[in-house]
Amino acid sequence: MHDEIAWVRQIAQGDEKSFEKLFQCYAPRIFRFAMGYLNDRAHAEEVVQETMIAVWKSAKNYKEQSQVSSWILGIARNKALDRARARQREPELIREKLDRRASTCATPEQITKRETQAERVRAALDKLSPEHREVLMLAFYNDLSYSEIAQILGCPEGTVKSRVYYAKEQLKKILSAGGETL
Repeated sequence: MHDEIAWVRQIAQGDEKSFEKLFQCYAPRIFRFAMGYLNDRAHAEEVVQETMIAVWKSAKNYKEQSQVSSWILGIARNKALDRARARQREPELIREKLDRRASTCATPEQITKRETQAERVRAALDKLSPEHREVLMLAFYNDLSYSEIAQILGCPEGTVKSRVYYAKEQLKKILSAGGETL
């Protein structure tokens, strides 16, 4: 973290090498983050570029009151939401990790069951409010702390905790109504 703050300070002074370091550090994370919103590789790559351009331009405005990661992911969130709105569709906030976890040792039946389960979870997530989907995506897909989520969303940490709790409760109800157990 100390290096990241130093990089941002140096970027504010126009240091391209520090920008390259920060870019290398954050580009993959921003890409995964944007994919969670957009589910489109080309658009996610554009969000990475737009986010890092914004970081370059606004580095001198970074106040060091939040973690660099929260600041950058907050910018990425805004860019992803802007792009999703431009595409005139609601962002897909969570792409279930089960899709990528099918083991080579798994039987075809196990793979089919996992894929079916992942589709049911995605369908249930689509029934949640945008606020609830978003906090679940940030907490579980991006592995962010409640504090980081609060900084990104610009709300109190207690609000984040409450949203996660109620989102999980709603998800349980939706899945149990469909006979799904996880």
